[in-house]
Amino acid sequence: MPSMPKTLAFVLLVGLFSLPGCETRPTEMPYQTMSLAEPVDLLYKAVGGHPSLKEPGLTLIRSQAELNALGTDDLIGRKVNFNNESVVLATLGEMPTAGYWINITSINQVGDALFVYGRANRPSGDEMAGQVLTYPYCAVVIPRTGATSVRDEIDSVEGQDPPM
Repeated sequence: MPSMPKTLAFVLLVGLFSLPGCETRPTEMPYQTMSLAEPVDLLYKAVGGHPSLKEPGLTLIRSQAELNALGTDDLIGRKVNFNNESVVLATLGEMPTAGYWINITSINQVGDALFVYGRANRPSGDEMAGQVLTYPYCAVVIPRTGATSVRDEIDSVEGQDPPM
């Protein structure tokens, strides 16, 4: 007849090895992708320079009054319907030579923020550039947005040709 301690040890070992087989697995959830960033359509783009844009910055313009406050009404090159559209303006401010430019390539909205992507170029050190003050900007017309802030995701590059 087996002894009590051996029987107890046998029962405990069998129970211990059978525990992994009794585990419950979590309910599998179907894989879902959730994108927080929503691409924003760029309806129209204007690039150039304007002497009233002396400071660098990134601005969301929601009204004709806000656009007029910048000191220019010919910035976009077309009439903006602020009932249905907004404008995102990226400026480099006053630059000492030619060869500077800025370009907005895309905008994503996350919550109440617009993330503005693009490139800002400066002439390379060995590049010949005209000695003239410039005020580069890029303005894009987008569908009217409820966004309350803009975030700069613009990369700096050097010696690049302006995009077409």
